[in-house]
Amino acid sequence: MIQVSYVSTVANPISAEQLLALLMQCRKNNAAQDVTGMLLYGNGTFLQAIEGDEQVIDDLVETIWADPRHEKIKLLSRRSISRREYADWSMAFERISDEGNWKVEGLKSFAASDFNYDYLVGHEPVVTALMDRYREPHFDQLIGEINAKDKVIEHLKAALAQVHDRAQVTRLALESLTEAARRGECSDALLDMCNTTIASVRPK
Repeated sequence: MIQVSYVSTVANPISAEQLLALLMQCRKNNAAQDVTGMLLYGNGTFLQAIEGDEQVIDDLVETIWADPRHEKIKLLSRRSISRREYADWSMAFERISDEGNWKVEGLKSFAASDFNYDYLVGHEPVVTALMDRYREPHFDQLIGEINAKDKVIEHLKAALAQVHDRAQVTRLALESLTEAARRGECSDALLDMCNTTIASVRPK
């Protein structure tokens, strides 16, 4: 398996509905190809990591690089991995805003306005810290016993990340509906996406 990460900018402004459609399509396609990863968006900038079978990821990268919706793309890393780092996510998602809590290791002085192509390309530790928010907990199987409390904490962190992701997608769907209602253009396609969103956030 391999993992690829990149940063890119959108060629044209993207609406909440377009972002929701992109996310839904990513999750559908990734699930079909056994691809996992995460996607962050803000200020017209994407930060994404994708992982899976080498040929599948390389083909996907070619598709992304040819997508006219990207104005410029910078490959941050392409590396072999022995295990998935985003195993729980067909595509974790978060939209960067000033409302976010960025008080995590490596992001002490990071602001939402810093989430842009030039800053991310020049600040590898910040990129790593942002991506670490979604990595699955790692437990070394060679170590005999792991403190049970630490395990519980890690599982709680993973559960909270899932809740946070659902809240992000739900908010995106609501914003899409609001924008469409203001224009008087609530399409069947948007309603279908919102129904899919509702289904995805229901407790299982």
